[in-house]
Amino acid sequence: MHRLITTFLLAAFAAATQAQTVTVTTLNDISDAGVTLPGPDGRVSFREAVEYVNNTPGPQTIEFAIPESEFWLVDDAALLRLEDGPWSLTDDGTTLDFASQATNIGDTNPNGMEVGVYGLEPNGWGFAAIFIYANDCTVKGMGDVYQRAGSVSIFGSNNKVIGCVTDGVEIDQGWQGPPASFNVIGGTEPGESNTLGFVQISSWADDNVVVGNEIKTVSVVGSRYSTYPKRNRIGGPTVQERNVIKGFGGFSGEGFPTGHGIKVDYAEDTLIEGNYIGVNADGMSTPTQRGPSGIDVRDSINTTIKNNLIAGIRVVGVNHASGLIFGTGIRVNAVNQDNLGTTIVGNIIGADATGQSGIVTRQGITVAPSTGLYYPLDTVIGGPNPEDANIIAFTETMGIKVHAIASGVRMMGNSIFANDGLGIDLQSNTGVSEPNPNDEGDIDGWGNGLQNFPVLDAAESDLSSTRVTGTLSSMQNRAYTLEFFASPECDPSGYGEGQLFLGRTGVITDASGTASFDELFATPTPAGWVVTATATEDSTGNTSEFSLCLGVSTNQCPADLTGDGYLDFFDVSAFLSAYNSVDPAADFTGDGLYDFFDVSAFLGAYNAGCP
Repeated sequence: MHRLITTFLLAAFAAATQAQTVTVTTLNDISDAGVTLPGPDGRVSFREAVEYVNNTPGPQTIEFAIPESEFWLVDDAALLRLEDGPWSLTDDGTTLDFASQATNIGDTNPNGMEVGVYGLEPNGWGFAAIFIYANDCTVKGMGDVYQRAGSVSIFGSNNKVIGCVTDGVEIDQGWQGPPASFNVIGGTEPGESNTLGFVQISSWADDNVVVGNEIKTVSVVGSRYSTYPKRNRIGGPTVQERNVIKGFGGFSGEGFPTGHGIKVDYAEDTLIEGNYIGVNADGMSTPTQRGPSGIDVRDSINTTIKNNLIAGIRVVGVNHASGLIFGTGIRVNAVNQDNLGTTIVGNIIGADATGQSGIVTRQGITVAPSTGLYYPLDTVIGGPNPEDANIIAFTETMGIKVHAIASGVRMMGNSIFANDGLGIDLQSNTGVSEPNPNDEGDIDGWGNGLQNFPVLDAAESDLSSTRVTGTLSSMQNRAYTLEFFASPECDPSGYGEGQLFLGRTGVITDASGTASFDELFATPTPAGWVVTATATEDSTGNTSEFSLCLGVSTNQCPADLTGDGYLDFFDVSAFLSAYNSVDPAADFTGDGLYDFFDVSAFLGAYNAGCP
């Protein structure tokens, strides 16, 4: 008997807690229903529905079936009247299914959402329309919100916002309780993408994800006086996770452009990956932009900017700023504290999705403190692996600019080309963007310490490799990494950019501060191209500007080691001499070893003859 009673009670409890559906039938913001629905007027308002689910155990769904006879202001959508403070949801597992209006009443707005919100509350502009203090909730198919600061503020965890075309979403724990975590804005399945005015992730909001949306602007912003938002991710490694972030920004009263595609401020371990910023979803065109910054990072810790397309960042000022031109693809900054560890890898900046054609962009990357008190430290642009390389091209000014009081900006393996200004511009106290000459002992200062660049003596290429010789004169007894690049032509200044990465090598300067190099890289340089190089001090991360460029002598007959245009005994003798003396000229495979494979490669080239 006790077992039967227990089974009956469990079944009754399960039935009582099964998911229920509450249907909203009026736009009015009334609340007279009490604990049962509908109230005395026979209708159910959204406020009554929210109050009901908040006081009813178990998962709930709020649907909408508002008759067209109640529509106001617009004739194709139901605008909920918000008159008595935000609607506050506290019931875990609730679904707010705004999209159900089309199912229940019909698709009255084929070009948009069926249910939106209009704020009529005095002094309500500073708040979102809906506050979610619960976990595991879903907001689906919400339309535009007027006269409020946003659409949804999330204070709980594991919530989702999907399929909405609305103003914006904020995730903000509110300085109480555990962080607002593991919320997802958007998704990768059909119908989960949102079109939003903004997404803001604030203090005490950790491990949240924003994927698959079209958004005007995204902010991950904490406070210097509170806990930083941590480990939040904007975008991801797949096409489905890509956010298209465009149409952002505006103008100040003086006419200066303001705004950003993505802003990271007082945040930690933020990942920005795989997004299109400043361009349309095709990655080949751009809308009208007003914001002067694609991605703006400041006063944060360990921000990673990876595999994004950032272009179209160019805007002309108005009013008092009329005629001034602004725009930076990525800006790394420090204002109230040091910005630590920004890593920029695998991005395309200034070009379209192919990386081969330009989309008008003012400037590529800027690393610049706002004051002389705090600095952007440990900034890395590019990296040791091929997939780390950024493409920075076709800008109207510099590819990368390092401010006069910034340092430690390490640049590795990038493809920098077709910029109207310098590929890498280390600024000095003059503020003039022009190449900085090397100085004896490399004792000058300013941007990246005005690290000296290598001096190239000779460069030659055959069908399989490129050989470069020269010297680096810098500080004495220091370790440096030298990187070598090829480009179709020199910069107008006579210095280089670096479209094709050839390779890198390490050197250590002697007591006079000098190191010579003679390097063979297993990448050929196209005929008519030029080579250039950079130097990075290993201990500080200071990377130089590009060196003066040098034309490449192209040898299409690699076995002609004597250079007389003929293949004969003298070439065989020259090869054997180089092989026995471990001369790079005999390293035909370019692997740094001298073995049977080099002999075989030489004989193959010898037997192939000269053109």
